[in-house]
Amino acid sequence: NTNSNVYLGEWYQKEADLNRQLVVSFFPSDNSVELVDLKTKKTFLRRTKIEELNEHDFFLGAKLLIFGKQIHIIDYGDAKTRNRKSDEQLSFGLIKSEALLHIGEILSKIQQAGLGVRRLAMLKIDENYSSMLKSVRSEASSLNYLMDCMPSQSFVALEIIGNNAYNQFRELCGPESLSEAKQCAPNSFRAMYGADVYCSRSADDAANESRFVFLNNDIKLVLRSSALYTNSTLCIIKPHAVREGKAGEIITEILRKKFIITAIKMLRFERPNCEEFLEVYKGVVPEYESMVMQMISGDCMALEITNKFEDNRTTYQSFRDFCGPICPEVAKLTRPHTLRAMFGKNKVMNAVHCTDLEEDTTLELEYVFKFLN
Repeated sequence: NTNSNVYLGEWYQKEADLNRQLVVSFFPSDNSVELVDLKTKKTFLRRTKIEELNEHDFFLGAKLLIFGKQIHIIDYGDAKTRNRKSDEQLSFGLIKSEALLHIGEILSKIQQAGLGVRRLAMLKIDENYSSMLKSVRSEASSLNYLMDCMPSQSFVALEIIGNNAYNQFRELCGPESLSEAKQCAPNSFRAMYGADVYCSRSADDAANESRFVFLNNDIKLVLRSSALYTNSTLCIIKPHAVREGKAGEIITEILRKKFIITAIKMLRFERPNCEEFLEVYKGVVPEYESMVMQMISGDCMALEITNKFEDNRTTYQSFRDFCGPICPEVAKLTRPHTLRAMFGKNKVMNAVHCTDLEEDTTLELEYVFKFLN
C-alpha cells in the first residue's frame, strides 16, 4: 500500500523458543498496523487500529508492543520506506546550566511542535576519563564545537525526530546571538532561557553528534549518568503519559514543588527486566500483570529526584506524598494537587511509578541508571 510505512520486525516466541520475522506495515492515516509472517506469508494480524502507536514510534531499533507481543524493528521493509524515513531528519540538542530549570517547558514545546524525543539522558563528564575526549577532538571537526559546549556539570542531551526535525528544532532554539534572539524570536528557547540551549549547526552534524553521544561505546566511559544515589528516589513517567506528551508538564510540576532532578534517562523496558523490577508487587497487587504490560508498552522517562527541604522528611517520603494515592480517582477526591490526580487515568495508567519501599530506593535507582541500557 502506497500510504503505509513497511518494516521488518522480529518477535521472540517464548513457547517455540524462536525469533519469528514479521513484515510490519503502519498506516499513519488511521494509526493502523498489519503484521504478516515473512516466511509463510500468512497474515498474523489483519489491519487493526492501535490508538497508542504513532509514526514517531517506528524506527530501526524500536521495540513496539502490539497486542501484548514485543516486536523489535530490525530493518526497513521496502525501498520507499527506507527513502522516506532516511529523509526524516533528526536533530540533536544539549540543555545545560540555568536552562535545566526549564527542561519541562522545553520538552513540552518540542512535543507541541509535532516532534518526538527518541533519546534523552542527563550526563556528566567523568573526570577520570576526560582525556579520552581529547583523542576524539582530533578526529572529527564537527565534534570540537560540541565539546566546547559541554559543561563540567550535568547536562541533558536529546535526539529529536520528526518531519523536518533539524530546521524545526533550530527554529525553536532561536538565533545564537542572544540579543538577536530576544529581538527577532522572543518566544525561542535562547530568548527565554539564555545561551544554555545548544543545537547542532547542520543536519549532518546533528546525526554525527547524536551517534557520538548516544551510540559510541568508548564515550560511555566519559559521559556517565549524573545519578547520585544518595538521599534520592526514583520516579518513572509511564509510557501512556510520555505518549500523551505529558512528560514535560510532569517535570515542570516536580520542579515547581522545589524538588531537584539529578538524573534523567529515557528507556524502554524489556519484559523480563520489567517483571524483575516490579517483582515486589507480584502476588500482592491484582493489577501486577497489567502494570507490567503498561510499563513495556513504550518509552518511559526515569528521573532521580532529590530535595533540600527544611523539614525532616526524606526525599523518598516527600516525593511519594507528591505522587499521591495509587488510584487517580481517589487522588482527585482526596489530594487533587498530586501528580496522579493531575495526570493519571486509572490504577495502571496512573502517570508515574515511584519507589514504594524506602529500603528499595538505591536498589531501584541503580537498576534503572546503571543496569539498564
